[in-house]
Amino acid sequence: MVRALTAAVVLGGMVALIVLPRQVKGAPDAATTKALEEAMRKGQPKTALEILEPILARALKYRNYPRAIKLTGQKIALEGIIQGNKPEEKIVRLQAEIAKAPKEMQPVMEAVLANWYWHFFQQNRWRFMQRTATAQPPGDDILSWDLPRILAEIDGHFTTALAAERQLKKIPVAEYDPLLEKGNVPDTYRPTLYDFVAFEALSFYAAGEQAGSRAEDAFDLQSDSPVFATTDEFVKWQVQTTDSESVTVKAVKLYQDLMQFHRRDRDQAA
Repeated sequence: MVRALTAAVVLGGMVALIVLPRQVKGAPDAATTKALEEAMRKGQPKTALEILEPILARALKYRNYPRAIKLTGQKIALEGIIQGNKPEEKIVRLQAEIAKAPKEMQPVMEAVLANWYWHFFQQNRWRFMQRTATAQPPGDDILSWDLPRILAEIDGHFTTALAAERQLKKIPVAEYDPLLEKGNVPDTYRPTLYDFVAFEALSFYAAGEQAGSRAEDAFDLQSDSPVFATTDEFVKWQVQTTDSESVTVKAVKLYQDLMQFHRRDRDQAA
């Protein structure tokens, strides 16, 4: 198993604050951490939120972005508990937080948002699978969306996150330890944040539900395509299709970029 987003980030869940070493800039002192954990344990979201907000502000001040993203997820979870705990409202709050977040945080937050949408879909799959498309374009209310609409939304957030590839490729995945649960394989399999986000997107593109929103001119891989050829041939392959939104094509292009990115790596695990 490779790394995954922590439960607090994937679900916007209310979890105990992880204590960082005192030498880490932006880390709260022991008394503050204890007070926050105590408020959470006692089910006092308003008190916990009052304690958490200065901790988040401090993390932002010291540019401790991994911790700030996790704290933002906890903040949204606490606000949700106070105001009714509706998952769709947590998504709206995260979108608002992304809009005002430092640009360095936004790509990863977009990936988190994609995961929140995906989790919301999985919890309400039957609604989306049974809903038929209408002539009117869907509005902003996620509860009224059909299957193609929510899949397109998730894809859009992964695409936005991956558009920052130059930034993400420079960040070792280990720098985001506060945000990511360690798996049982070494980080050489996903050495950078770009690798992590790319494989999150690839997992989404491979989901069986994608078949429910295929276009009439949907692109299909053929047995004689370069996907089964040499690395050089595959990387140079330019897919020709009229299906501009094909998740298969997007997956092919992501694999091409990943292979090109790691082509000269000494360790070829990635």
